[in-house]
Amino acid sequence: MISTSLFADDKTREAELRSLEKKFELHTNQLRTVSKLMLEEMKFGLTRCDEKCNIRMLPSWVLRHPTGQEEGEYIGMDLSGSTLRIYLVTLHGHGHITTRQLKYSVKENLKKGPINNLINFMAESIDSFLTFVNKSDSRKPLQLGLCISFPLFQTALNNACVITWTKDYEITGANNKNLVELLQTALRSREIPVIVKAAVNGAAGCLLAHSYRSLDTLLSCTVSTGTNAAYWEKAIELSKIKDKFSAEPNMEMIVTTEWGGFGDTKSESIPHTFYDIRVNRQSVNPGVHVFEKMVAGLYLGEIVRLILVDFTDRRLLFDAQYSPEMNTPYNFESAYMSAIERDETPELDDTKHLLENVMNLSQTTLLDRKMVKRICEMVGKRAARLIAAAISAIIAKREALEQGLSISVEGTVYEFYPNFPNRVNTALQELYGNEFERINIGITRDGGGIGAALAAMIASTQPKV
Repeated sequence: MISTSLFADDKTREAELRSLEKKFELHTNQLRTVSKLMLEEMKFGLTRCDEKCNIRMLPSWVLRHPTGQEEGEYIGMDLSGSTLRIYLVTLHGHGHITTRQLKYSVKENLKKGPINNLINFMAESIDSFLTFVNKSDSRKPLQLGLCISFPLFQTALNNACVITWTKDYEITGANNKNLVELLQTALRSREIPVIVKAAVNGAAGCLLAHSYRSLDTLLSCTVSTGTNAAYWEKAIELSKIKDKFSAEPNMEMIVTTEWGGFGDTKSESIPHTFYDIRVNRQSVNPGVHVFEKMVAGLYLGEIVRLILVDFTDRRLLFDAQYSPEMNTPYNFESAYMSAIERDETPELDDTKHLLENVMNLSQTTLLDRKMVKRICEMVGKRAARLIAAAISAIIAKREALEQGLSISVEGTVYEFYPNFPNRVNTALQELYGNEFERINIGITRDGGGIGAALAAMIASTQPKV
């Protein structure tokens, strides 16, 4: 039995918590520095096509804003994680959209293996969906856009190759393969009356969806398992593709930033803690997507878990008692953080349930639970403030604040993590003062599918380059 004299007293615990809070604090000037450094990386990414760019700034070849007055029926298909969603999107004009949708589960065997298996699954799902919406008439083929939550190398709206299969996908045989062409071939072989017109990244899709409703939308931001952003950039700023087409002075193109890579080769760009360094070093892709590992849902819980284990090692928590569950990497999910931050019961009963029944700690005190809640708050707050700094970099790039702008946001962390939107707003208010009122932030749901459908519509109407 361990002597109680070896455990930290309440005063020591409080001192250690305050010390930790200081490490996770980001003051307004630090946010400005992060924003400035990200802006520099973005400008560099607009000039280079190689992997030396931490922020890749990928052109989408979407060269026309929706007007909100377009009408018609299109199919949007959104592949994200373990789910394939297919939408029949009806554009009614006046910024009004209605949808019908079905959701299909992507089985694990489709995530690992030949690209043709995944493409065939998409084609079969489209066939099933057309039957569901009674749109199988071969005399009236529908146009389809594909939205896919992986980085895309594109030379046109209808020519897109996946640069890297991220998350838990390990697809083979897809190098330099055009997804639009592959899917069209699979549909044609099954005589399915659908014409694949476009492919877009998830962030670009969400930006298109919000732009149809709000014409002043500048950027779209995703904070979910991962993070990304897309925005409207002046086409002439994309100097790395200037030999591909002649841009008119006022022409704009959606650029997908891939801002998760910010800081990959310049770790000093973002204030790190010991725990961030450890998450990065022990991840499946060390040194890649450093910014994402500080803000995205896949990693926030792991940061908290490492802190809890460290505090337990130092006899600051849980009477120095462990559990196999707490010792298992990525076993403390960001959803647990959400539940803990939301817990307002006097004894923090929900937190107690998670720690003792889910993480299988033998027992916890109220002080333990209060400390865990504070740790979740500081990690979650820092993530929100970093997202605000990143948003401000895009606003600065387009010098958009004076005329006002709308921002589209989506993702499980932003939508469901307690106080995340408020923390983003607070940080933006610190950065902009009263001018923050010129920024309108709205949540876009089903943005990937709707945006894919809009991409198909735009591909049919914008001039070829």
